Amino acid sequence: MIFALPYMFSNLLQVLYGSADMFVVGQFGHTFDVFGVSIGNQTMSLITNLVLGLTTGVTVLLGQCLGSKSYRDLSKIIGGAIVLFLIIALGLTFVMLSFNNEITLLMNTPKEAIEATKSYLSICSAWIIFIVGYNVVSSILRGLGDSKTPLLFVFIACMINIVVDFVLVGYFHMGAKGAAIATVSAQGFSFLFALVYLCKKGIGYSFYKEDICFSKYIQKIMQIGFPLGLQSVLVNISFLVITIIANQMDLITSASLCVVEKLMGFLMLSAIALGSALASLIALNVGAEQ
Repeated sequence: MIFALPYMFSNLLQVLYGSADMFVVGQFGHTFDVFGVSIGNQTMSLITNLVLGLTTGVTVLLGQCLGSKSYRDLSKIIGGAIVLFLIIALGLTFVMLSFNNEITLLMNTPKEAIEATKSYLSICSAWIIFIVGYNVVSSILRGLGDSKTPLLFVFIACMINIVVDFVLVGYFHMGAKGAAIATVSAQGFSFLFALVYLCKKGIGYSFYKEDICFSKYIQKIMQIGFPLGLQSVLVNISFLVITIIANQMDLITSASLCVVEKLMGFLMLSAIALGSALASLIALNVGAEQ
């Protein structure tokens, strides 16, 4: 539980990003802005959960190597992860930006909310690298036994998100666009803080630039992380299907459903956090053959 609680609170704060956006937009924006943020956040949550699942592969492999004291392999795993997730970030960015309009229409978005939804999605999609980057750095820290530091970074980012939300949405009345800018700003700072911390602290073992290359560890990361990522994605897709059905009704009904589904996300946090924490600890013990 000592290891799992920071993990759970970190996930909780990441979910609060979208909740904070919806709360502020609900107070100062229009119904179509609430809908745009809701559907956009749901779609981006699918990306986030996919990345979270994939980065668990990094955490597990690092835990195994740390347990078996295979310190040289630690840097090779991290190097492989950098290459893999850079490709994933660029690929996801291309897909989301290229099919922004199609995704919006696929969701049966009411015509009143189409522009707000497309605006939110396009801004968040352009900076997917922040989501991927932060979760990769966090997975490295957790794999090395540190679950508290990522929580601090997410807390700072969450505060930034709330402040920028009130400035852009509450004061400048930018609606869904302002909420999207607030979200990517917070994610950017979170990634920057985590990256600077990791670079200054180091991993505690030798790391060489030559380790940043294609290697067998990329396949191993995918073998462990892909089933977990797919599991999370399938759960998200089920929520999206319900949303698509509800979007055939009126705007208020659709927006209300999105709010309820966001609340349902909170109920799943403890199970996800405990599962991820157990995966890290079990990997450490498997590596140590205990």
